[in-house]
Amino acid sequence: MRRKKHKHTRRSVSFYKINYGFREPFKVLLDGNFLHATLAANMPHLQDLLSRLLGGEVKLFTTPCISKELKALGPDFAATAATARQQQLHKCEHSPPEPPSDCLLAAVRSGNKQHWWVASQDKALQAELAGMQAVPLLFASVNGLHLAEPPEQARAAIAAGHAAAQALPRHELASEPLRDLAELRPKDESWKKFRRKKIKGPNPLAVRKKQTKQQQQAPAPAEAAAAGEGDGKAAVKRKRKKQKEQQQQQQQ
Repeated sequence: MRRKKHKHTRRSVSFYKINYGFREPFKVLLDGNFLHATLAANMPHLQDLLSRLLGGEVKLFTTPCISKELKALGPDFAATAATARQQQLHKCEHSPPEPPSDCLLAAVRSGNKQHWWVASQDKALQAELAGMQAVPLLFASVNGLHLAEPPEQARAAIAAGHAAAQALPRHELASEPLRDLAELRPKDESWKKFRRKKIKGPNPLAVRKKQTKQQQQAPAPAEAAAAGEGDGKAAVKRKRKKQKEQQQQQQQ
């Protein structure tokens, strides 16, 4: 299971690197609820854990809006606020401070030009980030840290872009050589139904013909000849025996 998770994570990281230009060191924006969840799960060394997850060097950031919210939540979040102060600060320039979800959304709008990775446990924020194409999402669970797979919308947009890049322009498609080539190409006949082969009977040359009752009762020619030859020999023996008996009578 762990091997499968690492495989999906590597594919997702490669997807963002190839298609959206993400490069090391990866910049990760940490939400306050993400910091609190990792501390509660005894995962204090976020720098090493995220670097191992993404397969490269990372830099961790928070915003003034997130730090002020954690400070306002009281002593229960004092350790989380202290952890947030240890990270680098991304100046969001929000005055007065905005909710952390709005602050993070403002940082990644307009195509996420600064290539932020967003780490958050907020379900509403995660759903909104899933509708954006170039914003990778990180979250924590009892099993560790995870990178969400790219949304289908992003995959479809990339596939459409590749198809458009590989397609020929209209003026080339309208040229006479390509029109002739289109006429010479075989038509797609994949719509035809596949016909299964029917079960055929046995080979008629390899099957014996059925014999009628008369043919079964009649003896074969060889058997008849053998029977006739046997009758002839018996007659000769009887004739010789009779001649011997007559000779003996005459001698007496």
